[in-house]
Amino acid sequence: VIETRTTMTPTLLRYMDTLLGILIEGGFSNDLGHHAMHALGSRALGFNQELFAPDAGEEGNDGPEDLLAGLAPQLPYIVGMLAEVSHDDADATLGWCDDQTEFEFGLDLILDGLETRRVQG
Repeated sequence: VIETRTTMTPTLLRYMDTLLGILIEGGFSNDLGHHAMHALGSRALGFNQELFAPDAGEEGNDGPEDLLAGLAPQLPYIVGMLAEVSHDDADATLGWCDDQTEFEFGLDLILDGLETRRVQG
């Protein structure tokens, strides 16, 4: 539902203001708070916005394993990564990824980097 909205509603603006307030009250400058809001992006709303649908592959292939096997010579690093870290999750919106784990990893990475910048002044 959030992704279908094209304008900022008063409720969303209050939410974003509250989030910015938490950052400012935590010692962020307005400039760093501004950067933080951009870096957090959709994570501030509780989800990752992905660019591609999980099934946005080429048509005519029997399945993801066949596609990966065919692409291995051209994309050895991606194929190797997917062979090692992919897993089945019927509820995943990211295709082969654990949505919650990826969300938390990205959020932790952003917040740790922002905290480093806040401490540096």
